[in-house]
Amino acid sequence: MVRVAPGARRLLVGARDKGRYVEVALNIPVFREFTYSIPEELQGRLALGSQVTVWFHGRRTKGFVVRFLEHTDVPKERIRGILAFDPHLPPLPPRLLLFAKRLAETYACSWGAALEAALPGSLKRKNVRTVQGVDLVMTQDEALELSEELEEKREKQARILRHLLELCPPVPLRTLLQRCGVSKSPVDTLVRQGVLKMVRLPLEDEFLEQSKREVAPRHELSEAQERAVDKVLASVACGENRTFLLHGVTGSGKTEVYLRILEEVREKGRGAIILVPEISLTPQTCGRFLSRFPDVAVLHSSLTDATRARQWLRVARGDARIVVGARSALFAPVKDLGLIVVDEEHESSFKQQQVPRYHAREMAVLRGELENAVVVLGSATPSLESWQRAQDGFYELVELPKRVGGGRMPRVLVEDMRREKPYKGRPPVISKRLEILMSERLRVREQVLLFLNRRGYSPVLFCNLCGETLQCPNCEVSMTWHSARGRLVCHYCMREMRHPDVCPTCKASRPVTLGAGTERVEDWVRRRFPEAVVARMDSDTMARREMYEKVLGAFRERQIDILIGTQMIAKGLDFPDVTLVGVVAADVGLFQPDFRASERTFQLLAQVAGRAGRGEKEGLVLFQTMNPASPAIEKASRMDYRGFVEEERTHRRMLFYPPFSRLVRIIVESLDAQEGRKRIDALTGELRALQPSEDFDVLGPAVAPLARIRNRYRFHSLVKCRTQESFVEIRRRLAPFEAKKTRKLRFLIDVDPVSML
Repeated sequence: MVRVAPGARRLLVGARDKGRYVEVALNIPVFREFTYSIPEELQGRLALGSQVTVWFHGRRTKGFVVRFLEHTDVPKERIRGILAFDPHLPPLPPRLLLFAKRLAETYACSWGAALEAALPGSLKRKNVRTVQGVDLVMTQDEALELSEELEEKREKQARILRHLLELCPPVPLRTLLQRCGVSKSPVDTLVRQGVLKMVRLPLEDEFLEQSKREVAPRHELSEAQERAVDKVLASVACGENRTFLLHGVTGSGKTEVYLRILEEVREKGRGAIILVPEISLTPQTCGRFLSRFPDVAVLHSSLTDATRARQWLRVARGDARIVVGARSALFAPVKDLGLIVVDEEHESSFKQQQVPRYHAREMAVLRGELENAVVVLGSATPSLESWQRAQDGFYELVELPKRVGGGRMPRVLVEDMRREKPYKGRPPVISKRLEILMSERLRVREQVLLFLNRRGYSPVLFCNLCGETLQCPNCEVSMTWHSARGRLVCHYCMREMRHPDVCPTCKASRPVTLGAGTERVEDWVRRRFPEAVVARMDSDTMARREMYEKVLGAFRERQIDILIGTQMIAKGLDFPDVTLVGVVAADVGLFQPDFRASERTFQLLAQVAGRAGRGEKEGLVLFQTMNPASPAIEKASRMDYRGFVEEERTHRRMLFYPPFSRLVRIIVESLDAQEGRKRIDALTGELRALQPSEDFDVLGPAVAPLARIRNRYRFHSLVKCRTQESFVEIRRRLAPFEAKKTRKLRFLIDVDPVSML
C-alpha cells in the first residue's frame, strides 16, 4: 500500500472500473488517499463512489473509491489488492464525491472522513431486523387499471391495491392492513393470482408510522407568501443556482412556502433536500411533507438503524426524490438535486461537533453551487452571517412580515425579578404576575407553556458558610441536583453522587440548592395548581423516542393544561390553544463567555414567544429576568429583529467577529495540565510567527471556559481571519495537527465554531 506519485495519476471522472488500480479515501486523520489494485474477480464491478474493504496498517477497514488509475510507477509488489466490496450498496454519485472533497478542504479533515458521513452507519452492519412486507409484481399503471376492474366485485382487493399505490410499495404488511381495515385474506388471494408478492423488509419505525398519520391541508397563500414562492420559482424555472434568505416571523407560513416550491421542483423531475434542526424534527413536521408527496424519505437519529438504512437506499435507488432530515441528510444521494431548504437556519445544531466538524447551513450553499440547485434558508431570526450576506447581495432577501390566517403576534411583557418579594429568603421561581396570568388562562380552559432552558431541580449546590459550590470530581463544573432521581448529576460526564449531609469543604453545614431547573418549576406548578394536568418535556423525561410524540399528542388533544420544558418546546410546535407562554428565566445563557451569547438569547426568546397566539385567540408572553435592560431581552420583547441585528453588528464589526471574519478555534485537551499548556503555547507561537501582515489575528492561548472535562484539561486559541486567503492558509497549516492525538493528548481544530466554551 503506497501513495501514488502525483505525476502517475490519471483521473477518469464518471468511469466504471477503467484501469487496474484505484485510489481509496479512508476515514483516518491522514490527508491523502491510498492506492490499491483491483483483483481479477472484481474487474468490471467497481465504480467511482463504491465502498470497498481494504487492508490498512494490519487491519481491515472500509473506504471509498475516488479515482481509477491505468498506470503507476510504483512497484507492483508494494501495492495490495482490494479485499471485497458490497455489490448491493449503490455507489455514491460523482457530485457527492466532489462535495465531500470540498467539505474536507473547508473543515480540515480527510476526504474519507467526509465520505463516511454520507453513509448511514447501519448500512455497515449485518443482522438487520425485518418484517413481512408486500410488493407489486406488475407495474403501477397495471395495478391501477386492475383496481378499477375489481372495484365492484372485489372491493377489498381493489382497496388494497389503491392504498398500496398511495403508500409507495414495498410496504410492511401490518401497515397496509391497518390502512385498509381488512384481514390478510384478500392479500393472500392477490398473491396467489400473481398480482402481489410477499417480501422481507427492514423493521419500520414507529416515528414514520406516526408521521404518515399527519395531514397537511393545502392552504391559500397570502400575498407575501405568493411573492416569496414566485421569486424562488423564477430561479427554479431557469435552472440557476441561487440562495434565498426567507425571513418570516413565527407563524408566517414558511412551511407552506417550502411545500409550494417543492411541488414545482417535483413537477420538473428534480429532487430536494429539506434540512430541519434535530429538535424540531417531529412526526408533525415530517408528516406535513409525507402527506403531500408520496416519494419522501426521512433521515435522522430518532429512526431505528434499519429504518435509516432503508430510507437511504430508497434515495440512492431513485425511489424517493425528496429527503427530510436533520444535519446529516445533506449528504443524501438525491438524483438531480434541484432544491435545498434549511429551515431554522440560525440553529447551532446544524454544526457538527465531531469530525467532520461541518456546518450544514454553509455546506448546503456549497452543495447547491455544485448541483446547480436553488437554496432557501428560512428563519424568523436569521443568523448574523446569513443576514450580512443578504445585505451584501450574495443572498436574495425574501420577507414574510405577518402571520397567516389573520393571526396576530403575541403581546410580550417583561417582569423584573429583582423587584419580586423573596420567598423564604430566596427569589421566587414564578413571579406573582405570571401566577395570576396562569390562573386566568386555566380558568377559561386555555393552555400554558412554561419555558426554562435548564433541566434538573437546581443547577447549584451551595454552602452558606464557606461559599463553596459542589463540583464534579471529573469536570470543573457544578453538579445539578435531580430531585426525582435523588442524585447530583454532572451534565458533561454523567457522574452521579448522593446529596452530601455536610459540606465536603468545611464539614460544617448541609449545602442548599440555588437556582431552578425544569423539575423545580414542575414541583411549584403542581403544588400551586393541583387540579391542572401538568407535563414536563426535557431530556430526562423524554428518554424514549415514543414519549416525545405521546406528550405532544396529548397536549394537541388538550389533555394537558400546562407544559413545562426546555428548548424541546421552543420551536416547531403549533398549538392554537396556547395563549400564554412564560419564560421562567430569560437570562439563562446570556452571560456565557461567548460572543454569540446575546444573539442566541434573542433567537431563543423570539422563537419561544412565537408559540403563543397561533390560532384565533390572542397570545401573551411574559419574560422573567434579572436583566430587563439587556438589548437581547429588550429587543426580543418588542420582536425587533432588525433593531437587534443592527446593534449586534456594530459590536461585532468593532471586535472583528463574524460575520466580519472567519474563525478557526484550536483546542488542546490533555490528561496532564502542564503538557497541555506547553502544546497550546507552542502551536499558538507557530501561528504568530506566520503573521507578516494584518490578514489575521491570533488570540490566546488561554484556559478554556470549560477548563476540565472528563479529567482532561482544556486550553484554546482563536484565529480571526480577515481574508479568504488567510483562512485557507490557516486551515492548511492546522489540518495535520488533529492526527497527532495520543491517549493522553488531543488536538481539535474547529473551523467556523459555534461555541467558545
